[in-house]
Amino acid sequence: MLVTMDIATALGVLGLNHEADWTEVRAMHRAAIRRSHPDAGGSTDRAAQINQAFGLLEQVTNGGRNPLPPPTPAKNSSGPPNEGSPATVFGTDSPAELLLLLAGVGDDVGEVVSVDVQSGLLEIIVGSEPGIAQLTVAVGERTKDGISVAFTLESLGVAAPPPIGEVVNDLLRRHHARQER
Repeated sequence: MLVTMDIATALGVLGLNHEADWTEVRAMHRAAIRRSHPDAGGSTDRAAQINQAFGLLEQVTNGGRNPLPPPTPAKNSSGPPNEGSPATVFGTDSPAELLLLLAGVGDDVGEVVSVDVQSGLLEIIVGSEPGIAQLTVAVGERTKDGISVAFTLESLGVAAPPPIGEVVNDLLRRHHARQER
C-alpha cells in the first residue's frame, strides 16, 4: 500500500537531495530498482515506494524538463527539528551502521519487523490498536552531501496513527538516552 509522499521524502527514498538534476534522479531510480526489484530478491513494497518516489519527482519536474522546486522548511508540531547530519546526530557516516543503530532503538518505540541492510530499509510497527502504523525508515547511500534518511508512516489500523513527527522524535530521543548511559 502506498502512502502520501512529499518531495523531500521522495528524494530521500532515492538517496538524493534538492540539488539533484534529472540525470541523477533517473540514475538513482534505476540503481534503486535494480537493488530492490522483487525479481532480484527485493520487496514489492520497496520497489513500489521507489517507483512512487520517482513518479512524484517526474511529475513535479514535468518529466525532467524543469528543475526540482526549492525545499520547504519542515513543519513539526512536536518540537524543534533535529538538526545535523547523521554523522553528527548518530555518530556514524556509514549507512549500514546508521540503519542498525536505528533498528537497535526501534524496539523501544514499537516492534521491529524488518531490517534490510542491503536495501537500507527498516520497518517498525508503532502505536496501538486502533491507531497502529508502520514506520518505514529508508537510509540512502553515502554521498558527498552525507546520508539521506527518509521516514514514512503508513496507517495499519482504523484510527489515525500517532503523528510521524512524534514517532521520529521519540526514536531520536531514545537513541540519545542510550548514548548518555
